[in-house]
Amino acid sequence: MKKHEAPFSNHDLEIIKSKSKKSHFAWFIANIILGFISIGLLNKPGFGFVEFLACLFFIISFLPYLRFFYKSPTKRDLEERIKVHIELKVKYKSKNMDNFHHYKIEFEENPYFYNYGLLEEDFDNVNVGDIIYIEFSKYARWILKIQCNGQDIENPYYVK
Repeated sequence: MKKHEAPFSNHDLEIIKSKSKKSHFAWFIANIILGFISIGLLNKPGFGFVEFLACLFFIISFLPYLRFFYKSPTKRDLEERIKVHIELKVKYKSKNMDNFHHYKIEFEENPYFYNYGLLEEDFDNVNVGDIIYIEFSKYARWILKIQCNGQDIENPYYVK
């Protein structure tokens, strides 16, 4: 695995801010849904295992908001402005054809990424043994660029 660190460009900074906002928005919507489910279950008579799990997940969903008490990895990225370039080898490909089609590649062992979900059209262009070039933020690991054989294979629907 080749690794290289470099400073962010302003374009990289905008990508991280945009992805972070989308992630926070998705988390906020999930919290609202879990809140309504928890309130709905608590209004029913009795308190069983399902009600306990719903409340537990609702409480756990607030953990990311504790970032106000510590420096989040994204904030550290924005301050230090360092990105990492790595090359990873594809170890395995898999597709799951359930209600939602999932196309995944797994990488050889490394300290950064275990797998990555691709779009169907990109999945067919990636083979086991191919080298994947990835640029990402150093601390929060926001993907800035991911390529295989010189082609962009970033999944725009991937939310961290």
